[in-house]
Amino acid sequence: MLSFLRRNQVLFSAFLSVLLSLYIIAPAAKGQHRADPIGPLLIAVMRPLQSGIQASFLGIRGFFMNYAALRGVANENERLKARVRELEGEKSRLLEEEATNKRLRELMEFRSEWAPKSMTASVIANSASTYFHTLIIDKGKKDGVEKGMAVISALGVVGQVVSTSSRNAKVLLVTDAHSGVDAMGQRTRARGIVSGSLESGTVMKYVKRSEDVKEGDRLVTSGLDGVFPKGLMIGTVSKVNKKNLGLFQYIEVSLAVDPGRVEEVLVVRGPAPEIKD
Repeated sequence: MLSFLRRNQVLFSAFLSVLLSLYIIAPAAKGQHRADPIGPLLIAVMRPLQSGIQASFLGIRGFFMNYAALRGVANENERLKARVRELEGEKSRLLEEEATNKRLRELMEFRSEWAPKSMTASVIANSASTYFHTLIIDKGKKDGVEKGMAVISALGVVGQVVSTSSRNAKVLLVTDAHSGVDAMGQRTRARGIVSGSLESGTVMKYVKRSEDVKEGDRLVTSGLDGVFPKGLMIGTVSKVNKKNLGLFQYIEVSLAVDPGRVEEVLVVRGPAPEIKD
């Protein structure tokens, strides 16, 4: 018997399933209701499975909804970051324009009052050499720039034109050791030559030991070199050393203008006008 059942277990299982189905369906077809002991059991068995499937479905749906929301937030963050970078660039540009306009207004005011026979120029290159301090401006022969002209700013002396091309000119800065500006102390009118030095920055040469020069004294152009306007600020005395030997004092100068940072200048044309003290 057992061997018969094992050989025909598929047919036997199908037969039992059909009988069970008929048992459940037959009363319903006749409009009768019969107690169903298997239905509640199936419901009890299937409920955890249905709950698990539903929870998994809700979890998956929630995951994809959260993922979509996070992608939207990430995209919005990227858009906002790009906008912030754009605004930062715009802010930087506006600040630079404001700074440039401020410098040009000061230069124009100085020009109209003290140096009407001058032209404005922009610095387009700066020498990186340790031994030669020069810069290049965007004005040249065709603009009326000539060798020997003074180059100044609203704050003071910058240098002197030493060579020109059609549209550019080279300026020897006051910090160069080969430069020389006839200067005098504003307090005592002690005279000397301000130029660069390879050893100690900018100095005032050829000031007699008998002259009264002190730290903090303002130095201005004397106008006697025929290049720079008289009374233009050069800088202040930062160190004085009256040596025991020799005819002259050793004087270091702190310049009013840092030539390495200047961006716009005035090139003085014609006889140098006088700058009032």
